[in-house]
Amino acid sequence: MPTHYTTLFVTLDIGKNVNWLAAYAGFDLKPVIPPLEVLSDRSGFERVIAEIDRLLGSGQYNQVVLGHEPTGIYHQGWARALAEHYAAHRDGRVQPPLEYRLINPLVSKRRREQSNNGRKRKSDKIDLLAMALCLRDGQGQPAFVPTAADLQFQLWSQSYCQLFQDQHRLALRLLAQLDRLWPGAVVNLKRFRQMHPTLEPPVPLILSRPLERERVRAILAHCPNPHDFLALGQEGIQAFYRQHLGRCGPATAQLAFQVVSQALLPPPDIADPLARQLQADFQRYLALEQQLHTLAEQTQTLVPGSPAEVLTTIPGLSTFLAARYLAYLGQPQRFTSAAQVWAFAGFDPVIEQSGDFRRVGHISKKGSPGLRNTLYQIGFHTSQHLPAITRAKQSALKRGLGQVGATLHAANKANRLCFHLLYHQLPFDPNRSR
Repeated sequence: MPTHYTTLFVTLDIGKNVNWLAAYAGFDLKPVIPPLEVLSDRSGFERVIAEIDRLLGSGQYNQVVLGHEPTGIYHQGWARALAEHYAAHRDGRVQPPLEYRLINPLVSKRRREQSNNGRKRKSDKIDLLAMALCLRDGQGQPAFVPTAADLQFQLWSQSYCQLFQDQHRLALRLLAQLDRLWPGAVVNLKRFRQMHPTLEPPVPLILSRPLERERVRAILAHCPNPHDFLALGQEGIQAFYRQHLGRCGPATAQLAFQVVSQALLPPPDIADPLARQLQADFQRYLALEQQLHTLAEQTQTLVPGSPAEVLTTIPGLSTFLAARYLAYLGQPQRFTSAAQVWAFAGFDPVIEQSGDFRRVGHISKKGSPGLRNTLYQIGFHTSQHLPAITRAKQSALKRGLGQVGATLHAANKANRLCFHLLYHQLPFDPNRSR
């Protein structure tokens, strides 16, 4: 009489050209299908489902758990085919039930090292067992196969995330070049006063967000060489700003002239190539800015009918912010709580603990800067429209937090609301907002 096992664990290690299959039975993971190497084409797929179907029809197992890592793009074709082939088992129409899960590669890596006593050994066979251990212990998230509408949103989110990262990196480069070519034009006065209270603070060209200020943008686009700008004189600078901005008073022109006059500029032969590079990089920055603007406009037709639509029922949350939130989360079901989203963004605090000592430090920033920016914007806008989040921000201000810290406090509360609505696909109910 055959031995009866409660659960069968089936694991796949998916690659570009070759996949591996293994199956294990029961809590002790007794091998049922030894590691089997197959091609990643249709013949390999037919071989895999034939092996799994044989076990499903054996009557030995009350439950089957199938899982693998999401390996970039290579798993997508197999994931869709597996989900469709075992749809009846997954929704309970056919017995035994089959649960299909995706395993975080970092989780399986840790399990692999644990099972090998910390040794960094890796092979396809070892990976199969490590994933089986993860499945046995309930790790992994439900596998989701995107629909055509989901795919359209995923492509949008990939484009937006990539462009945002490109623009962020280019912005850092521009600011460094600006400091090199126009020293003193951009200064963080708040930080300067904190670090040098006895010194007279400098007078910069602008106070904050330089790449968003029209005066700086006009310089970068039309006169990036500080020697050329200085040669204009005060009246010429006023005319320059009026030509490109439409307005400029004598005080603004005088300030700009003084900033450049007092700066320790690089020699003209050095400044010229630096200025040309700065201007070229700024043109690329403007092109990225326009592409991001186009993507923002697309959300007006993309978000309706998508999972992100429920977020637009929150007062103050635009289709653009709703799309960004879902774009960075991907599949919301891979998170179990809003706290995980907060940590995924890098807003979780650094904690040091040993014995009776425990210290909570600054935020880790070990996460997505794009998601951090998105959450901050959500906190800012919802705090202006939603009383519950407004009170959270005001309470933080009363406790002595600055505007940024208080906005982040509001963003934390807004994130909990957004995640709950998105995860459960529930519209915002103002009667339940407290």
